[in-house]
Amino acid sequence: MHAPASALLHTSGLPAAWAERRAWSVLDTSFGAGDRFMATWLAWRADPQRPTMLHYVGHISLEDYEQYFSKPSLRTSDDYQALHKAASDRVQGIHRLLLDKGRISLTLCIGDSKAFFADHHLFADTLWVDAHHLGWDKWTAKALARLCSRGATLISDLPEGPNTAWLREAGFVQITATPTSNALRATFDPPWKLGAKEPPVAKLRSSSTSHCCVVGAGISGASVAYALARRGWRVTVLDKAAHPAAGASGLPAGLVVPHISADDSPRSRLSRVGARLMLQHAEELLSQGADWAMSGVLEHRFSEGPDRSHTHAGWIKPRALVDAWLAHPCITVRYGAEVHHLEHQDTTWSLLDTAGDKLLDADMVVFANAYGARAMLSASEMAPHRAATLPLTLGDLQAVHGTASLGTVPTDVARAWGTLPHNGNGCFISIQQSSDTSYWLAGSSFEPDTEPTAATMGLHRIAPLSEQHSNNLARLHVLLPDVADALAPQFHGGGPDSWSGTRCVTHDRLPLAGPVDAQGRNGLWMQVGMGARGLTFSALGAELIAARICGEPWPVESSLARSMDSQRLRKRRAVREVESDRT
Repeated sequence: MHAPASALLHTSGLPAAWAERRAWSVLDTSFGAGDRFMATWLAWRADPQRPTMLHYVGHISLEDYEQYFSKPSLRTSDDYQALHKAASDRVQGIHRLLLDKGRISLTLCIGDSKAFFADHHLFADTLWVDAHHLGWDKWTAKALARLCSRGATLISDLPEGPNTAWLREAGFVQITATPTSNALRATFDPPWKLGAKEPPVAKLRSSSTSHCCVVGAGISGASVAYALARRGWRVTVLDKAAHPAAGASGLPAGLVVPHISADDSPRSRLSRVGARLMLQHAEELLSQGADWAMSGVLEHRFSEGPDRSHTHAGWIKPRALVDAWLAHPCITVRYGAEVHHLEHQDTTWSLLDTAGDKLLDADMVVFANAYGARAMLSASEMAPHRAATLPLTLGDLQAVHGTASLGTVPTDVARAWGTLPHNGNGCFISIQQSSDTSYWLAGSSFEPDTEPTAATMGLHRIAPLSEQHSNNLARLHVLLPDVADALAPQFHGGGPDSWSGTRCVTHDRLPLAGPVDAQGRNGLWMQVGMGARGLTFSALGAELIAARICGEPWPVESSLARSMDSQRLRKRRAVREVESDRT
């Protein structure tokens, strides 16, 4: 399609077609330098009736990516520089980029365009398809149809062939030649029902009455609340504590760093996407140097190989991030509100406290309260509303205790250590607080624990605190011997300050982010089990949940998203899964 971007928008019926819609999704199989994306972004920005969110899924070959985004751009516009910065230094695969305060969601797909067709999950409203390099045939037409919402507009350059017949067989109607090029224009409106492929109601119209309750004001809950609030939802966050990040999210500072594995496992691939997404949030919402820094992280591997320097990594103060997420104007937070159980009537969920009094009603509920979610969803009265195998998955959650050692040193001493955080045997972070004082954190421990209770949430520890500090110092001696020697007097002179908390961990160290029931139809969702990587996975899990609720493009490959799904089980439990289905 060689028509100017403005003509292509007009032929597609934009911007008029997206008026008063909650969101609009575009699929572009020839992203190139991003010219059509930039034109669509500008048209969205200029339209007073624009949707709350614009989703743009752009396919780009590895060769084109290297040509346009692997070297500095000569374009000087602020918008294009923002695009280039967000898109640079990526590998093959699907990446979620947030622009324009998170209201523009660009899903950049680097690699073979046709291969992405089978691994996408989206309901595109507008499709711009250059089919000459897709191996175009009727099966490709059907694969393309699976990515369309009903009523979607297709503009496509097609090679010679019985294209009208193939498109009609795939469910397209009103197939005509466009007036500005040799491309075809068609509408996806098959005479058959789409069943589960029909998008959820949340996608269709903008509505200020859509209300979601998020249970838990930690990093898991705040990330989901912010993801939905950006999409125009009213969100109420309930937490039984008196302030946000009262549990494991209260760590004074933590690292955002991808996991690396020799086989590039799902955990590694998800952490790579999740870390970049989290750092986008930090750059948008937090104060550089005070609340976060793109400092890079040096991973010490010891006998496993040479050390790794992670460029797209850094440190964040989780409490500052949670506060920034919860400050969105569409979010209301209520503290001291303990949810005891739920009641369901029609399409509404009522959340009740321990006395049986109603806290609120909501269309959707997201459980992000770690072990509280396990207790609530495992209750017998929730059996009709959950997948049969969910108790097995929740039963695999483990409690892991952590204590970090904290202290201060003169800034000139800290400067000699450098500003680069280190990990690999515990971690070490140094942050300048003032011209003469710097703050440091070492740890944290990671040992089996029991589920925290109301009585133990304040200072929940297993071993004596002095032993926890000794263990952190021993790890620091391995990680950074000179730093450990310099800080040893603080450890031996009564001990440094500390932070202590209990994390909720899954068997495979990936969160449970998805529906409570098997199909995601009853309005109950969950994001728990972040473990020690909440800063890496929470924003990605929130994007995935919001995309599934609202019928939007998923932020990663659908095959990869299954590794985070709340319905997954240990493979060795296949027999138990069958037994559970029969009961």
